[in-house]
Amino acid sequence: MTGLYKKILAPVQYLFVFAFVLLLSGCGGGTTAGWNAPAQGVVTNDPNSIPNMAWQTPGDRQDLMQQGKDMAAGRPGLVNAGALPKVKVAILLPMTGKNGDLGNAMFKAAQMALFDIGAGNFELVPKDTHSTSTGAADAARSAIADGAKLLLGPIFADDVRAVKPVASAANVPVVAFTTDWTIAGNDTYIMGFLPFAQVARVTQYAQAKGYSRFAVFAPQTPYCDAVISTLQRSNAQITKLERYAPSQVDVSTQAAAFAAAAKAPDGTFAFNSLVLPVGGENLRSLITVLSQQGITADNTKMIGTGLWDDASLTNDPSIYGGWFAAPDPQQRRDFEKRYQDNYGTAAPRLSTLAYDSTALAAVLARSGDANPFSRDRMTNARGFAGIDGIFRFRPDGLSERGLAVLEIQGGKARVIDPAPTAFLSSGS
Repeated sequence: MTGLYKKILAPVQYLFVFAFVLLLSGCGGGTTAGWNAPAQGVVTNDPNSIPNMAWQTPGDRQDLMQQGKDMAAGRPGLVNAGALPKVKVAILLPMTGKNGDLGNAMFKAAQMALFDIGAGNFELVPKDTHSTSTGAADAARSAIADGAKLLLGPIFADDVRAVKPVASAANVPVVAFTTDWTIAGNDTYIMGFLPFAQVARVTQYAQAKGYSRFAVFAPQTPYCDAVISTLQRSNAQITKLERYAPSQVDVSTQAAAFAAAAKAPDGTFAFNSLVLPVGGENLRSLITVLSQQGITADNTKMIGTGLWDDASLTNDPSIYGGWFAAPDPQQRRDFEKRYQDNYGTAAPRLSTLAYDSTALAAVLARSGDANPFSRDRMTNARGFAGIDGIFRFRPDGLSERGLAVLEIQGGKARVIDPAPTAFLSSGS
């Protein structure tokens, strides 16, 4: 999941704005009850439509760095950084404990964002959650006591649940890295990748290409509940649905019954596309079992979710031809290369969330407002852009993203339908 960057100059009081856009969808209230059918994203160069921040391209980063230097030097036409109110933001990560490696890697990504676009009035303070929920709550209290106006992180759902009441009591917003949408709301924004937009995006594309008869074979999990609900709300024709216990290892009997019930006398199936909302070894095993029943990529379009955004899957020929929606991988390659050059190791997939949230905070801090992270600013309907493409936060705290459709083929995932560059409609 990765980035974009087109810059636009904005009114002087905002110092600057930038550029990009997206397909929209989402869900509300911790369920899919408030989810709306997605509007089509658009590709545009209209400065009145494109998102108002971008920091992805080397040229834009250089402009931002130079602008920061000019502000610090008090160049004419720009607010001197010294005249802006100091803004402190804390990033809550597991720097020690069982998840310490991931936390430290994400902090390195945040430091890259600071180097790229940090301003003289912006301070990012790391707080160690010690890989526990109690540690996360303590880190939030410490950050707020130190004057943090925004909390970035933590990563895991239980940690976010522990942090949310602490932040809410102090009226400090949170940009969490979790994918658990049930925690959103009350100024807690979910930065992680949610299944709703992914499913809506690839479903719309599949229908446009003639794959309109869907089947689903999925475990009985809240994640898969959300996937199925999104399909239904996307007006997809679900001809066959099979669920199994998430702890079930052998699903061969259910796969046989599933195939038999969906097979017509002429040997064809009642569906021409099959949604498999699992990843990794679970996906490989499932495709193997289904192929034994005659359901293969030769007669069925395999469709996944963001769980398929996994480089290890691209070398499995049984998945070739499969489609899923995700950020354009090309857009994060520059970030991954710079991370490798800086730190001598590969960037974890979640590191882009730390980069983008830090960059967002740093840019908003330049507004000069006493409350740069107000709800109005955080839920700007035009959205923002980052390493993982364009995104925006809804008033309910959920995120919407501009996604490409990718096909797994020949050892890589290639874009077959590019991500949009602007939101067509205002936020929900």
